[in-house]
Amino acid sequence: MQPFFSVVIPLYNKEKYIKGTLETVLKQSFKNFEVIIINDGSTDNSIVEVKKIKDQRIKIFYQKNQGLSVSRNNGIEYANANYIALIDADDYWETNHLQQLHDLIKDFPNQGVYGTGYTLKKSENIYHRANFNGLAKGFRGIVPDFFKHSTQHCIAWVGAICIPKVVFNDIGNFDIEIYSEQDIDLYIRIALKYKFVLDDSCTSAIYNRTMDDNMSDFSMKKSIPKFLNAYKKEEKQNSNINRYMDLNRFATIIFFKLSGKKELEKELLADVNFKNFTPLQRLILKLPNTIVRVLFRIKNLLKLNPLIVFKTN
Repeated sequence: MQPFFSVVIPLYNKEKYIKGTLETVLKQSFKNFEVIIINDGSTDNSIVEVKKIKDQRIKIFYQKNQGLSVSRNNGIEYANANYIALIDADDYWETNHLQQLHDLIKDFPNQGVYGTGYTLKKSENIYHRANFNGLAKGFRGIVPDFFKHSTQHCIAWVGAICIPKVVFNDIGNFDIEIYSEQDIDLYIRIALKYKFVLDDSCTSAIYNRTMDDNMSDFSMKKSIPKFLNAYKKEEKQNSNINRYMDLNRFATIIFFKLSGKKELEKELLADVNFKNFTPLQRLILKLPNTIVRVLFRIKNLLKLNPLIVFKTN
């Protein structure tokens, strides 16, 4: 029997988490799915942990280390189902997650992305529920405007969505040239052509953010991500798209401030419309980089909700 979902899990050095992630996938109340694990050249015991779990739905594929985009794209190519559900190797699902997605697909067929409410786990005791700008509490249905409603938390988070394979065939897979925003670029391409469907009546996916961001990680961003300049035409035609893109530019500017890349920071600052930002965001952009670094450390220490900064007017 053909599986209804193909669950794609990219795996690179997650031996501490992958077993727990897999267990939450396999405990789904909806049972008709396969699990495709792409081992992206792990050098730890990640695969040993996977092989401790005996389930015929698990399929393991191996590749040399090539990153998230290639791993996800290969998983999509190996998938036997018509619907691709994505989860990273350190995140978690509640038992009802796939059932929620299945019900959305049946109730709202032929759409671009199906997603559920999600929670950001900052520690064992601190959780922040995603909030979507302008959507009613407990919203369930076709999202009126992906860009408008994604200016607090994004309507789509990779661990909370599934995408029909025909949509990938139409608009393409993850862009392998984008270092860390490949999912955002994918959502934009889909949103320009398709509708997103959301069930936010409860949260069924957990984004594991218990690992503090490391400022040294931001040094990996050595240029302005190309997706920030890829949709200028659409931005001119739609103010909601322009604001959404400027908020992504804001986040990237913060990365540059943290890593001391002043020329890239200056270049990107010249490309934003400050009217798209709140007074707090404008203040942060004007602060010296040393102060931004201190605030970043405080945010990590206190496990603060990023909504403090991205809350709209």
